[in-house]
Amino acid sequence: MNVYRPEERRLVLRLLAYWDDLRGDRDYPRADDIDASTIGDDWAQCFLLRLGRTRVGDSRVLSVGDGLLSDLPDGVPATLRQVPETALLHHAAGFVQQTLDKGVPVSLGGEAVLADGKTLFRSILLPLSNDGSTIDHLLGAANGRPVGAEPALGAEEQAGA
Repeated sequence: MNVYRPEERRLVLRLLAYWDDLRGDRDYPRADDIDASTIGDDWAQCFLLRLGRTRVGDSRVLSVGDGLLSDLPDGVPATLRQVPETALLHHAAGFVQQTLDKGVPVSLGGEAVLADGKTLFRSILLPLSNDGSTIDHLLGAANGRPVGAEPALGAEEQAGA
């Protein structure tokens, strides 16, 4: 598995570690610090937003990983407002305002009704700033599994089974 910090099992914690390493002694990393090749295979579950000046819904969707595209029948939408409610991206980006209000990474999970049924998901939003103080972009990630599906075993569990 080609991912950042492969010893960590959870996507949201791997991405948080990446964000924290990028920022160093700054409050926030810059949007152009984000490197999909360093994030590795996890990039498929990631997205990048440029925040709207007045409304969260006006935020531009700059990038969406392949793992999140299947819920987007018309391809990558231009803005968050255009993301269908049945897409994991909609639920993962549903707490943008909370992330902005707190000014720190926020990770949430829950149950969502997607196009192919109920899904349990985890997601994270990580603030980015090109001027060092104003949050102007967000890096996010989400993954999930259908309700009732058995969680996939990690390498450690498989070895012990």
